[in-house]
Amino acid sequence: MINFREITRENFDDCLFLEVTEEQEDFVASTTFSLAESKIFTENIPLAIYDGDIMVGFIMYGLDPDDNEYWLSRLLIDQKHQKNGHGRQAVEKFLTMITEKYQLKKVLLSFEPENKVAEKLYLSLGFKHTGKIIDDELVLEYIF
Repeated sequence: MINFREITRENFDDCLFLEVTEEQEDFVASTTFSLAESKIFTENIPLAIYDGDIMVGFIMYGLDPDDNEYWLSRLLIDQKHQKNGHGRQAVEKFLTMITEKYQLKKVLLSFEPENKVAEKLYLSLGFKHTGKIIDDELVLEYIF
């Protein structure tokens, strides 16, 4: 069962050592970078993804002050835990959590166009292409 937990002193090291495969490194920022970014851009909320008591990934979201929209800005499943449905379960859990917490009408995300696995996952969960490109990444939206 997937659940989200805050990054704390107790799980910080585990979070730092989450890694994607070498082929995926250009598709998602490291947890080290993401945690540093969340300290400067405090609207970003980083969370560890757990399957029971095992950390399997990292997710970060937040309200973008430029467009006043909520964005899923990071999703990373550790290479040792990929292909087990954790990414799908994490996004489903995220969508449920964010609507309950903020009563949103939509949420946005962007991804590298070469990341066909991510695109397939997001589209299968109901995200739609917006036609927008930000920093060479394709933008998708999920309408609640």
